[in-house]
Amino acid sequence: MALITPTTPDDPARSEPQSESVDEVSPKTSCCANCHTPLLGAFCHVCGQEDKNYIRNVFRLITELFGEMGNWDGRLWRTLIPLMVRPAFLSNQYVAGKRAPYVPPLRLYIFVSLIAFIVFSNLGSGLQFLGTNDPAVQQIFEEQWDDSLPRYSSGTGEIQIGFLDEAQNAEINAKLQFLQQHPKIFIERFFSLAPQFMLVMLPIFALLLKGLYILSGRYYVEHMVLALHTHGFILLSLLFILAINQILTWSIPQLFIWPLEWLVIVAWWWIPIMLLLTQKRFYRQSWGLTLFKFFLTSFIYSVVLACMLFVTIILSVLGT
Repeated sequence: MALITPTTPDDPARSEPQSESVDEVSPKTSCCANCHTPLLGAFCHVCGQEDKNYIRNVFRLITELFGEMGNWDGRLWRTLIPLMVRPAFLSNQYVAGKRAPYVPPLRLYIFVSLIAFIVFSNLGSGLQFLGTNDPAVQQIFEEQWDDSLPRYSSGTGEIQIGFLDEAQNAEINAKLQFLQQHPKIFIERFFSLAPQFMLVMLPIFALLLKGLYILSGRYYVEHMVLALHTHGFILLSLLFILAINQILTWSIPQLFIWPLEWLVIVAWWWIPIMLLLTQKRFYRQSWGLTLFKFFLTSFIYSVVLACMLFVTIILSVLGT
C-alpha cells in the first residue's frame, strides 16, 4: 500500500500556481507613448520615438525645435569640432557608415547656412564686414572689369553691361543710384537670394569633383557629402572671423588686440589649408595629383562662383 503524505495548505510544493498573463507588463516597464510598445531603452525600437515628455517643460519644447533643426545634443558638438579641425573626418565617417554619432550632412549645412546668412545680412555686405582692411584686398574691388562684366564709365559714374541693351542698363543704373541712398535694401535683397544660389553651387561643386575624380569609383552622393561638409566649414570659418572682428571693434585692452588680429590671419589661412587636406585625405591620391586637382578645382569653382555672384547682384538690383 502506498503511503499518502498529508500536506498542509502552507506547503509550497502543493500551493496553487499564481496566474499571470503573458501580455501583462511590469509596472516598472515604461511604454512608448506613441505605439505603446514596451521600451528597451531611450528610444522605441518600433516607431523610433524618444522617451521624453516635452509637455511638462517649455524649455524642452525649445530643445526639440533645435533638435529637429540641427540635432542640438551631444551630436552637434561631436560634429562641429571635427568639421573645423579634422580634414575629411566627417565625410569619411559618413561614407564608412558611421553616421549615428554625427549630425547628417544636409541637416548640418542647412542649420549652419541659416545662421550664417542671418548674421551676414544683419552686419553688412561684401568682405568689408569680415573686417579686412588690407590694401591689397581693397585694390581687388577697385580694379576695372572686363567688357562683359559691369564697369564704371569714365566721367559718368554709371555701369555698362555688355550683354544688356541701353534700356536695361539705364534701369540698372537708376536702381543703383537708389540703392546708393538705401544700401540696406540691397543688402537684405542680396542675402535673401544668396542661400538659394549657394544651394545651386553645392551640386555643381559635387559634379566638378565627380569629373575630376571619375576614376576613383566613388558615387556622386559621396562627392555631395564632401561638398556639404566643406561649404559648412567655410561658412563657420567666416562666422568665426566675423565674430573676432566684431570683438576688435569694442573697447578692449591693447594687450588683446594683437593676438586677435593674428587669430584672424590664421583663420583666413586655415580655410585653404583645410580644404587642401580634406581633398587629400578623402580621395587619398598623391600630393602631386592632389595639388593639381585642388588648384584646378579652386579656379573653376571661383569662376562659377563669380558668375553666380554676378547674377545674384543683378537680380538683387532688378528686384528692388
